Amino acid sequence: MKKIIVFTFALIFCLFAVACGGEKEEGSSVSLDDTVKGITEKYSLTEGLTFTSSSEVLGEYLDSDLILSYYGDAFEMPDFTKISDYCVYIDESDANVIIDVGVFKLSDASYADTLINFIKARIADKREDYDEYATIDIETLDAAIVKKSGSYVYYSVSYDVEDIIKDIEAALK
Repeated sequence: MKKIIVFTFALIFCLFAVACGGEKEEGSSVSLDDTVKGITEKYSLTEGLTFTSSSEVLGEYLDSDLILSYYGDAFEMPDFTKISDYCVYIDESDANVIIDVGVFKLSDASYADTLINFIKARIADKREDYDEYATIDIETLDAAIVKKSGSYVYYSVSYDVEDIIKDIEAALK
């Protein structure tokens, strides 16, 4: 009788473990660094800077000054304590063209809309700044896409925006 009870509990435990282990968090094995690096290589985006949360080297991650500069305004900036992982490529090497690709994994998914608003504000500010200059190519700004999926927020400001967004979405699946 003891063997049957032990066997029954063992079987229930195994079934429970399989059921719980079968649920994979969306994008749990996604390397944001590899995703953005693959995109920059595929689309020959080589002139910009890549910032990643996986680096501890100053200038390779977004410190508070860079967060404020790229995504904030005079009064507020995104709360990066709610972001568990990120990798962004920002190319401002040509003052006439803006190219950005970014993927953020949120530790607090409820923060997605707030982060999206900061990203959209960056794009709108750049668009507004460049409206007055005939030499500025605003095509990338007008085509920009900002999206969220589960605990991820991602965006692209580029000439290949549709294809880059598809590549990001494929990586996050």
